[in-house]
Amino acid sequence: MVDVDSKTLFNAAAAALTTVAVLVFVFNVDLGYSPVSAVAVVVAFLAGVVAVTQRTDDRQLTFLGYGVVVVSTVGVFVDVVNTLDLGSAVTVVGLLGIAAALFGLRARLDDANRLISERTATYLFGALTAAAVVILVVDVVTGGLAYELHPQNRIEIDGDSREHAVAATVTVTNPTPLPERVDTPRYEACAAGDWSDYRRPAEPDRTDRPPVRANLNVGDGYNDHVLGFSSRTYPVYVFLHAVNVTGERFPVERTSACPDDDTGQPYVAIYEGGDQRRPYPA
Repeated sequence: MVDVDSKTLFNAAAAALTTVAVLVFVFNVDLGYSPVSAVAVVVAFLAGVVAVTQRTDDRQLTFLGYGVVVVSTVGVFVDVVNTLDLGSAVTVVGLLGIAAALFGLRARLDDANRLISERTATYLFGALTAAAVVILVVDVVTGGLAYELHPQNRIEIDGDSREHAVAATVTVTNPTPLPERVDTPRYEACAAGDWSDYRRPAEPDRTDRPPVRANLNVGDGYNDHVLGFSSRTYPVYVFLHAVNVTGERFPVERTSACPDDDTGQPYVAIYEGGDQRRPYPA
């Protein structure tokens, strides 16, 4: 039976809770800024853990602190790979690189299981903390992404596939030096003008034919990012819940809201549906 004293229990519990907290922060907490800022915060925190391990005489605490740093570092790396969609090859190479670095660091351990001196660990923690603060300030001060909607003059409906009806494009510009996640505004569309010739037949238990509805979809993908000082353009697809529209051409207009008019030439109105952003799953 293993003899576990109170000191071991508290050290292990603290290390486990710290590791869980770091991983939850990495994978589930969205600061609303660049992923570089989140990584900088985690790296600065882990540097603090390293500083503690190099200043203590408790070999057990040093051992558990190293475990926190190693597991958290792997978690940060996996999150960066997934965030930037770097692929499996980069994941494998990166994990092998981390393993090689661990073997190299093992050779540097002294008799007290320390990698660097107390002074060097303190300076490292201070430098990385200062760097994290600078990155956060730059991220906040320079602002976020800018979105500009460019409607087409008209659309031509090709069957029922929304991919063949590009109603507009969205240009996303990143004025900051850091990569930022694309989170386009909730653009909406409606059928304005007289669409009576394109309404679907009435339901068996109803007399009124349903109005024509228009849905928009921005083709920016999930968790896409724009690098610093660059821009990307995404198509905006429209889908009409209507009949007899195949091969038809309809004008597209940018409006501030859905127009009330139901007379005249039918057209598709595109507008921004308030400040609410599209939801992203956690």
